[in-house]
Amino acid sequence: MTQEKIAQYFDALTSASQSLVKDTNISYIDALIEILEDINSQTVHREFDKPSNDVVQIIQSTIDMDWSLLSPAEKRKALQLAVLKANREDQTPANYQITPDGIGYLLADFINQTARLRDNDTIIDMNVGSGNLLWTINEMLDVTVKRIGIDNDETQLALASATDEIINSDETTLYKEDTISIEEPPKAKVVIADLPVGYYPLQPSDKFITRNQNGRSFVHHLLIEKSLDFVADDGWIYLLVPANVLNGDEAKKVLQFVTSRAQLKAFLQLPNEFFQEVRATKAILVLNKKQRTKNNEVLMGQYPSLKDLKSLQNFLQEIKAWVKLENEQN
Repeated sequence: MTQEKIAQYFDALTSASQSLVKDTNISYIDALIEILEDINSQTVHREFDKPSNDVVQIIQSTIDMDWSLLSPAEKRKALQLAVLKANREDQTPANYQITPDGIGYLLADFINQTARLRDNDTIIDMNVGSGNLLWTINEMLDVTVKRIGIDNDETQLALASATDEIINSDETTLYKEDTISIEEPPKAKVVIADLPVGYYPLQPSDKFITRNQNGRSFVHHLLIEKSLDFVADDGWIYLLVPANVLNGDEAKKVLQFVTSRAQLKAFLQLPNEFFQEVRATKAILVLNKKQRTKNNEVLMGQYPSLKDLKSLQNFLQEIKAWVKLENEQN
């Protein structure tokens, strides 16, 4: 029944989005955002006699659906499918793609075991995008947390805001900012991000250890460094980074930063099945702000395929053993 409900709401969003695109000649993602905002306001927004009366009726039928019949997880699934559909239609660039649920589940499991979150602690997503990673992790956490999301893309942030209102009753604080240039960042017990990969378009401040002295700097290197400004003194950082981020000459700057201001706790490569190309594979980089802990063992490895349940269970047991040692010695 759950899958049928999700499909029903996804189909309604798809039908309304396609109708609005044809009627107004806007992008699919903009049409979806407009429809989600209409659902939240419970009225169809019109300008210059658009959308047409026929399309208004289609959108209104989507507004009239009882979203309270869905659990937050079901709402997120339906909205996620709608966003994936929009990304395919608009051929959205890779850095704007949704983080797969499987990655979110693995990351949430690791956070639950290591971060020691309590009710009303804060979690920040430094690169929130459309919000799916933050909503997925929030769904899986053992406690109720405050949420902050930051992004510099207006369209992605509008999508995150609209989906947050439907899933989380608009309880997430969202900022439109360039994360790297924020001078007085908010603090959180847990910082997460699926980092964009590529070059930062601006010249970063001289204070960045990871900046490139002779050319453009990698945005993911700068964001790894910047993450320490967002985390509380006893906090944890969980970043999805390129699997080769610790290789090569430029990696020396990253390691220099980590050893000077934090502890590298884990580096776990994600299953290859999540990525279409080997060069696109990512890993979970885990840092701890607290210094001088007794356990200096770095947890390293690669998650096996999620289809290989026995190997996956064994790997998860290895993680639990490491976490137990970590907790006992700290």
